[in-house]
Parts: sequence; structure tokens; C-alpha cells
Amino acid sequence: MDFVILDLEWNGTYSRRLKGFMNEIIEFGAVKVNEDLKILDTFSALVRPQVGKKLSGKIKSLTNLTNEELACGLQFMQVISRFNKWMGKAVLMTWGTADILALTENCKYFCGNERVPFLKKYVNLQSYCEDRLHYDVNKRMGLSTSAQLLGIDEQSFEHHRALDDSMLSLRCLQALYDKEAMKPFIQNADEKVFYDKILFKTVVVCDLSNPLIKRTDLMFNCEFCGRRAHRESDWVLKNKSYRASFLCRNCRTRFYGRVQFKLKFDGLVVKKTILPFKEMEAKETPTVIQTKEIRAVARDSAKPKEGVPAAKTAKLPKPVRAQERSIPKEKPVDPPKAKEVKVKPRYRYPPKKKAKTNSLHPRGN
Repeated sequence: MDFVILDLEWNGTYSRRLKGFMNEIIEFGAVKVNEDLKILDTFSALVRPQVGKKLSGKIKSLTNLTNEELACGLQFMQVISRFNKWMGKAVLMTWGTADILALTENCKYFCGNERVPFLKKYVNLQSYCEDRLHYDVNKRMGLSTSAQLLGIDEQSFEHHRALDDSMLSLRCLQALYDKEAMKPFIQNADEKVFYDKILFKTVVVCDLSNPLIKRTDLMFNCEFCGRRAHRESDWVLKNKSYRASFLCRNCRTRFYGRVQFKLKFDGLVVKKTILPFKEMEAKETPTVIQTKEIRAVARDSAKPKEGVPAAKTAKLPKPVRAQERSIPKEKPVDPPKAKEVKVKPRYRYPPKKKAKTNSLHPRGN
């Protein structure tokens, strides 16, 4: 049984057809090994962008690729066809599931089907290495972190290039390889459940009334004596996690408990963290401490010095409170004055002149 370690590079671009952003693959890099992890062959290919014509500045600086180099590459479906023939019936490996998500996204966009043609059996190298190194379950181990823990020199590899990253993944696998330990991590990718699990989007639960949350998920034990602690304050939602203060009635220890709920494909994952009470208190109220220091300095400086009359001592202005300092007072705005409308006087016609009459002839001239 052969293994193929694949790594991809992609460019985030906007698609008019999808009316949103997508990760368009721009480079394939892979290495094929046998059961003893001896290198059999390598694969490298550049993909000509068809959705976004230009690379973003971030991708240019990370990969050192240029638009001129990608213009000479092959189309996505041509690279998929060549890679399928080159890979054969080997087991596909990637560092994490991000590359598989990018593959399904591009296959769905260019050929209308999210299934990857060469994906029959799959191994998540990241999960395998985390298990072998007994890494923290609540954290994700990057490729560079794994190489540092295993003492692998990274200077000979060019980061964020597909072939070099796949070779570095191989070095990590060689340091932790065990045939029997590898068998449980080989997944059957032909089943629909595999794609349902890969494409499932993790959701952070921010409602304590959710029926999936148990009462025991909100309980904390003291890290010193191990007894159950008593919650003193209400739960407060902050940065998608709930926090509350706890008191151990046995050893009188106070601490902050933080809990986060993530709904994944396999179920609800609960992450608990204990934070020191004093440290949290100092982080939350830095302005109050600073205000007290300012008041102390102003009070000491306001006292009259020896040999100097009190009238000549300079009076310092009163310290401003934290709320008044952070929120400046708004100046009162005068109401807008009403515009004076000039009314033009009506034109008055001159009065008609009376005809002169002769007193001798009352009927007129």
C-alpha cells in the first residue's frame, strides 16, 4: 500500500457566479511513498487561475509566485486528470482537512460535483501526529510546530510552497510512523458520511438553554483541592464563551471559570478553562487603579512644602474620573435660527384723479 502526501496553495478571490468569495487552487505538490515511507516519485504543477485573474498581495508575499508564472500553468481539470493517473490507488494524506475542503470547493465549481475523483482512502496527518505526540486536544498543531517538537530543521524547506510543505509533512510522518498505529486513522472516502463530516461547519453555541448543554458542563472543580466550587456570579457571554466567578468553600480559593461550546459533526465539544481571579481582576479594571494613583499624586503635591507659604504653593487641577476622561463632554449646540422671510409690499395703484368741474356749468365742460 502506497501513500501520497498532498499539499495545495490557493488564492482567495471573488466569484461573480457564486456572488461570494472562494479559494481557487493555484498549485499542486505531492510526494508518493511506499509502506516503508521511501520516496517513489514527486508531483508538482501550477494551476492557471480562471476565476481571479490576479493574485492577492498576501499570497504573493507568502508563496513568492507571480501572475506571469501562473499564466503558464494548466487548467484545474487538466491538473486533476494528470494527478489522478499519477496517484493510482494510493492512500491520500494531507495536513489537516483544509486542503480537502479546497478540493471539494473547486471540484464543485468547475465540474459541478463536490466529490474528488482520486479520493478513495484518506488519512489526516495532523490528527495522527497530534495523537502520537499527545498534543493538547483543545488546540491544533501546525506543521511548523510539529517540526520544531520533533527537532526537524525547517531551513531547507521553502514554506508555503506545495511540494516543500508535502516533503516537510513526510519528515514528520517518518519520525512518528507506526504501521499498527496508522490503521485506525485510515478512513473510507467513498461513503457519503465522509463528505458530510468534512463539509460540516462547526457552530459555536451561545445559548445556555440549548438542550445539548448538560448541567455538569457548567460545574468547575478547584484546581488545588479538587472539590466542587460554588458559583458566585451569573454567567456572562464574552468572545463567544461564558465566564463566571467561583469560590471553593473548602480552601477559600477564588477563580474565574470559562466554558465554550462547539457543535461539531460528532457532537457537542465542551472546552473548560480556569483563570486566576487576581489576574482577571487586574485586566478588567486597569482604569480604576490608574485613577487611584493619580489621586494619590495630586493629594501629595497639593500639601504645602516646608519654608514655602501656602499661598505660593501651586494648586493642581482635580483629577478627572475615568468615565469623564474616556468620554469627552459634548459642547451644547445652539438651536438653528429661523430664517427671516422678507415680504414684498403689495403694489398700490395711485388714486384716480377727480375731473375738474366748472362752478358755472355743473354738468361739466
